[in-house]
Amino acid sequence: MTAPFDDSLRALLADEFGLRIASADPVRGLGDECDIWSTREHGGLAIRASPAFRTDLEWVHDLVGRFAAVVPEAVPPLRTRGGRTTADWHDRPVSVWPWIDGTHLDRDDPAARTRAADLLARLHLAAESLPDAPRPNPPRRCTDCPHWPDLRDPALDDALAAWRRTRGRPVPLHGDFYRRNLICADDAIRGLIDWDELRIDHPEREFAWTVWELCKHSDGDALRHAAATSFLQTYETATGRPFDRALLIPLIREGLRAEICRHRTTGVDPEDAYAAAQVRAFHHLHAAQSD
Repeated sequence: MTAPFDDSLRALLADEFGLRIASADPVRGLGDECDIWSTREHGGLAIRASPAFRTDLEWVHDLVGRFAAVVPEAVPPLRTRGGRTTADWHDRPVSVWPWIDGTHLDRDDPAARTRAADLLARLHLAAESLPDAPRPNPPRRCTDCPHWPDLRDPALDDALAAWRRTRGRPVPLHGDFYRRNLICADDAIRGLIDWDELRIDHPEREFAWTVWELCKHSDGDALRHAAATSFLQTYETATGRPFDRALLIPLIREGLRAEICRHRTTGVDPEDAYAAAQVRAFHHLHAAQSD
């Protein structure tokens, strides 16, 4: 449940951002770990309170601004009177963003997926010219997850090790590029939101995971291969570079394994439909690749 938009938050917004806001409504379905409010005042704003452990959002927002200079769908946050992008509220970093009207991307719409592939390609091309210093407090990510017997897969580990020996340099990545963070209107993507997971990593990883997010079946345990192929072709055309198709399934399975591990270590019920579908997908994709 979103925290109340109270007088202490109003005072912070007035003192730090110069924004006097009478009322704001809680936003559902965005920013799973954040409290978010929207207001139509000041042209429309989103007020975002991130968790206390997000101590490096100034670093994140600097990169968002650099992306925004070349990719218009990347919309940077407002700055405080002192030039920062966050202010502390009960030890939580608060940021303020222009509100983007629209709806979440429809991953069942081929044209919408094509637009997402083009945007992802432009982000990855832009990232090549951005600073790639490590994030001060990077999101944690399990790699081979040896502590879960049902997730052990030596053949997958070998394929990933071979890729790591030949891959290029890591670059800044959005880190959570999926349908709910893509705001669409009038047959266009109007904004890419929620940059809290931004990380320095290899674009192949983000591409593969985006293929999974936007091209999986509705039950979440299998890939729609025709949709994935179309997405890949659009991305290749936009980047002007081929993507090694043999990497796609291993990188998706790497992402699934990391997500399954995260769910288990944070206490997500294994009977949860989303979590259970990911386990099925991890094994189904292996079987499909072996056929």
